[in-house]
Amino acid sequence: MHHNNKILIWLVMFLILASISLGIGASPIRNIVDFEPNGEYELELIIWNDDHKDMKAIVYPEGELAEYIDVIDSLVPISNSESEKKVRYKLKLPARFDRPGVHKCDLVVMEYPSSFGTGDETMVRATASVVSELWLRVPFPGKYAEAELYADAKGVNEYVDFAIGLMNFGKDNIGKAKATIRILQRNNDEIAAVETNEISLKSRQQGKLTAKWLADVNPGKYHIIAEISYDEKKIVLERDIEIGNLFIRIKSITVKDFSLGEIAVFNILLESEWNEMIPMVYGEVFVLDNEGKEFTRFKTTPIDMPPMDEGSLKAYWDTDGVRVGTYTMRLLIYYSEKVTEKLIDTEVNIDSIRTGLGPTAQVVASKGMGRDAMIAALIVVLIAINIGWFMYFSKRRKKK
Repeated sequence: MHHNNKILIWLVMFLILASISLGIGASPIRNIVDFEPNGEYELELIIWNDDHKDMKAIVYPEGELAEYIDVIDSLVPISNSESEKKVRYKLKLPARFDRPGVHKCDLVVMEYPSSFGTGDETMVRATASVVSELWLRVPFPGKYAEAELYADAKGVNEYVDFAIGLMNFGKDNIGKAKATIRILQRNNDEIAAVETNEISLKSRQQGKLTAKWLADVNPGKYHIIAEISYDEKKIVLERDIEIGNLFIRIKSITVKDFSLGEIAVFNILLESEWNEMIPMVYGEVFVLDNEGKEFTRFKTTPIDMPPMDEGSLKAYWDTDGVRVGTYTMRLLIYYSEKVTEKLIDTEVNIDSIRTGLGPTAQVVASKGMGRDAMIAALIVVLIAINIGWFMYFSKRRKKK
């Protein structure tokens, strides 16, 4: 293994483990400072020693404000008896900034590797790093506001709470600000409109506009347009909200023209309670015997469910070797990372199959590997790499 390649792999391991092995924390998450020409500020952050261990931490600025920041205590010793440690830094601003708005910088806190500089590359230990943000707000000339639209969407026939966070980044005060919020359905037809309260904002002041809407509509996605007026200016914000629960109902399952020993064709009738098309809907059927053991299983071909309408799936069961009797079918319908499940009492006769629908349930389908599983797999891979390197160096020593 070439020297450069070995260093590169160690660096990759360092970065990966540093992202998942956090033993330190930093607060506040964000410090916000308003610009003053040639302003000087002394700020602080707190390093949290979550693992209660002896360590050293490095603190340094990174970002567009880094040249204006001086960290007073850049290398911080922390003992195992200290759960936190304060770090001070100074911010010295220039006379002006060409660009108004928010300027950002990160105060990076990194655990100092105890083996750093020892020369033994195989003993490098990954360290954790966290960030405390610094935001500098430089005012715009005149009147200038920025806004964020929030919506607490609930179920059908419940109130949706709207909130608009409004920040005056201008040098001038805002005398009057309010908003109209329009609700559109999927064909862009407006179905409702609500007005917010009215507020005034001084320069660098933040305020909130609020409104409520009774969602007496079908479940589904709706488009929201908020038109915010402040004095002679306007902001338009848009977003989607979901009302109710995306759900596909199993209405019936039937079999026609059946003879035992042949292929039974099941027609599974579904109904969508969502106002948009749901793509790639398919089903899986598990046939259980009287003891609850799986007898066989089969899948359907997928379909796209039309909005607020019915659709059907076809499932095929080869009954060659199947005996007359009572079975339980477990039917699962998969769609949009969800599953509708229903138990079906099934009576197989010589010339017919009768079905009776049992209880229904809906769960969120877990797709892909979860975070814990991913981390476990990653650790296994890294252990394997370490074992490989150990064997490699051992063989080299024996040859020497």
